[in-house]
Amino acid sequence: MRTSHKCLFAILGVVVLAPQTVAAQQVPTIYLYVNDFVGVLTTDEISTLDEICYELDSYNSDELAIVIVNSTQPLGIDLFASETFEANGVGKEGLDNGVMILISTEESLWRIEVGYGLEGVLNDAQVGAIARENLEPYLAQGDHYSGIFYTTSALIDVLVSDPGQPEGNKYPLFGYHIDWWEVASAVALFMIVAAITRGRIFFWIGGVLTRGRFGGGRSGGGGARGRF
Repeated sequence: MRTSHKCLFAILGVVVLAPQTVAAQQVPTIYLYVNDFVGVLTTDEISTLDEICYELDSYNSDELAIVIVNSTQPLGIDLFASETFEANGVGKEGLDNGVMILISTEESLWRIEVGYGLEGVLNDAQVGAIARENLEPYLAQGDHYSGIFYTTSALIDVLVSDPGQPEGNKYPLFGYHIDWWEVASAVALFMIVAAITRGRIFFWIGGVLTRGRFGGGRSGGGGARGRF
């Protein structure tokens, strides 16, 4: 009888605890392009970053995801990054041309995950240097937007300079040398016009910035991580 009770309790333990373990390890569903699950960015800041990432996507089909979470536990930032990347398919299917900037605020950690198709363009050392120069100093000061903005800009400058970009998509992206503050100013002006027109401009542009899913790319496991 005692053995039966022990078996019953063991089975009940598995049934009760298993769903919690699975739920704890689930990765988030993310959308094009900025995903702030913490609330450290303003609506205008998200709009600016979304527009920049959209322009990159339109230029050469590269997809850049930005993900901000409180914590990556229990997976840890490396596994959390790769599983989030894979589960959401950052990059285009068959091209695997995605990049993901991941920031964990409570852990003071960052990781940039690079798709399989871009590992020859963004090698680990280069990605690490970009993040240490552009991301870490601002995150250490609590200025998430500037860090993400400059890091995104630096990554895109490399991606649009890639001579192996797909033919047929090579139209100027705010000029070949991009002045990202001009882009930010243009987006700010757009938001003012949107306020004046009470949002009607969003209908006029026909859903250009509609949040959709990523294209089905794969992670190559490359990239870099660090602490701020």
